[in-house]
Amino acid sequence: MPHRLGLGLTFSAAALSLTLATAQAAAPEVGKAVVVKNEVVLQSPAEAKPLKRGAKVHQDESLITGKGASAEIELQDKTKLAVGPDSTIVLDKLVFDASAGQSITLNLSKGAFRFVTGLSPKETYEIKTPTATMGVRGTVFDVFVTPEGETAVLLHEGAVDICPTPSSCQRHDRKGRVVHVSLARVLTSPLNWDATLFKGMAFAAAFPFVGKRLIVDPVRRVAHASLTTAPRTARKIVETPAKVIKRVIPRF
Repeated sequence: MPHRLGLGLTFSAAALSLTLATAQAAAPEVGKAVVVKNEVVLQSPAEAKPLKRGAKVHQDESLITGKGASAEIELQDKTKLAVGPDSTIVLDKLVFDASAGQSITLNLSKGAFRFVTGLSPKETYEIKTPTATMGVRGTVFDVFVTPEGETAVLLHEGAVDICPTPSSCQRHDRKGRVVHVSLARVLTSPLNWDATLFKGMAFAAAFPFVGKRLIVDPVRRVAHASLTTAPRTARKIVETPAKVIKRVIPRF
């Protein structure tokens, strides 16, 4: 009886190994991790494992970062992604072979992200959040998604078509401005960041990559101060010296 039990366990382990190997073989490789900081998990339909720098990533896998963690990914077509703390992204559908019909679909479930387009045609990209679908136009942009699904898009270069529904789309082409999509799928016009957008959340928490050089995007893109709406008291402080200077400068 123990001998039969041992054989059964051996066959079960072998079957599990075969299932995992088959699942991994079925999911095509789509890119690799170039930076991993702190706890990042790579979740596939078959298993969950820590993501390491240089590790390959595959279609249908999810990247899940912990608090204080981040990752930078380069896809096979040179599309680049940065994933901020406490974030989840699903590598939904990524086909780079033109003969097979190129398609790049990414699901941003929650958290902070930077997206840099690669060599694939613009029309192949589809970036999804719980409240919007985005098409890109040769673009660098940041996205923040709340746990409830609200979405904010900060543009750095190019343009992004933001569609809360298939029939209501808006092209965001104002560099340094944020478009907000509410839970009711209502779009704002491009605006400066305001702390009231997400109930007092700090700008740096929503867009942690602003002002930083990344491996996947080594350009230091603007500073937090230039993207936020200044409080009224601060505006008065700035305006007052200008008025004083104007009064004391003599005319010649």
